[in-house]
Amino acid sequence: MQHMQPDNPRFADPGLALSDLATHFVVHCPKCAQRALIGRDQRLTCTACFHVEQPGHWYGSSTAYVSVKCRECHAPIRHSAPWDGVWKKLGTRCLACGDNCEYEASITKHALHEGQMTDPVFGLPLWLQKEFRGDLFWAYHHEHLEWLRQYIGAQLRERGITPRNTIRKSSAMVSRLPAFMTKAGNRAALLKLIGQLQEK
Repeated sequence: MQHMQPDNPRFADPGLALSDLATHFVVHCPKCAQRALIGRDQRLTCTACFHVEQPGHWYGSSTAYVSVKCRECHAPIRHSAPWDGVWKKLGTRCLACGDNCEYEASITKHALHEGQMTDPVFGLPLWLQKEFRGDLFWAYHHEHLEWLRQYIGAQLRERGITPRNTIRKSSAMVSRLPAFMTKAGNRAALLKLIGQLQEK
């Protein structure tokens, strides 16, 4: 990742995608709600209560989907319900014959939970997030936050990607930032918010 001096008005984007930064996370501990770290090995460690947890349980929002044929009459069954984060089967009742059965479900995990952005490993609320004029500003970790500070604080923003590399261009994080982050009129307020998060 490229770094820029605090007084440098220029930001040269190396073409990072959000997935490039999704290697570790700072979140709220599921036990005490204080600051916890999820490392590159995906193990969670709380800096306050020292709770340690391996991946396996999902705390965020998710939906279980079933799309099968009834085991009895072979009529199509489609059903969805919130997932409990553990059991990957969904109980369904066939509307054609009335048979009740549990079928293996496909699980979709959602990034947002109760209005907060979560990490993709446990679905826990990110530590570095705050509401900004009706939008949600967030970062996976302090390096991500610093990258956003450099981008938002720059007077001149350069893409810095080879023009022929259209795949990388379209997936680059800069091209996918929400409008409120790229708006010059929000620069001062966003930098103030980032400063608050950096001290959190």
